[in-house]
Parts: sequence; C-alpha cells; structure tokens
Amino acid sequence: MAQFARISLLVIASLFLMACSQTPGESDARKVLKAELESARLDELLKIHSIEKHNGYEDNDGRYTIEVSYQLKAASSLNDYAAEVKGDESLSGMDRFALIMALSALRVEYGNFDKGDTFDEKRVLTFRDTEQGWMPVE
Repeated sequence: MAQFARISLLVIASLFLMACSQTPGESDARKVLKAELESARLDELLKIHSIEKHNGYEDNDGRYTIEVSYQLKAASSLNDYAAEVKGDESLSGMDRFALIMALSALRVEYGNFDKGDTFDEKRVLTFRDTEQGWMPVE
C-alpha cells in the first residue's frame, strides 16, 4: 500500500511539473499567424504550410517570446485573387479598398506570385500565460 501511495505521488508530481513547464510552441504560433491572415482577409489566398520553433525565452514580466520560421503557400495566383476581390459585390467599398491595398503590399513584397508558390518567413511572437492558455501580446 505504501508503495502504491509513493508511485501515485510521483505520477501526480510529474504531471504537475509537466503542466507548469509547458511553453508556447508551434501550435500557438500557428493560431496567431492564422488569426492575422484571417483579420487581413488573406486566409483564402495564403495558407500556413509549415512552422518551426527555433528558440524561446521568458522575461521578468510573465511574458514568453518565441522565434519561429514558417512557410506560406499561395492558394491561388495574386492576379486571380485580386480579380476576385474587385468583382466581389458582397464586400463594402471600404473593405474592398482595404483588401486591394493589402494585395498591393503583397505584390511589393512577393511580386506577382502564382498558385503554389511558397514564401519563407521568420517572426518573433510574444505570449502571456493566462487562465485560457497562451495568448499573444499585442
């Protein structure tokens, strides 16, 4: 019986330590990057293909910063998507204008890309540990 109690205590302590030692990882980074694409209404054009966490560190303010690299993959060509946006009557004039400006910025950064083209990116993301898990710091 005493041995069972010791083993149970070790298992509980191990689980507690594992929960405390978790840091933001690739899945947390994917959520942030996906939300950014959705917010910019570019999630139909660019898909997150792969993410790799390279490093992470905690500061004294309860924040945790991670360094990631990831690859974006074009779901369609920039020209085809821009034509879709220009003809989308469901968008308000202001939304259409904002999206066309975002597409212009993509053209400056990546050129006139085609469907299937990929782009390698690097980012530094900062999180705060909350009751609902790791949340990005704006």
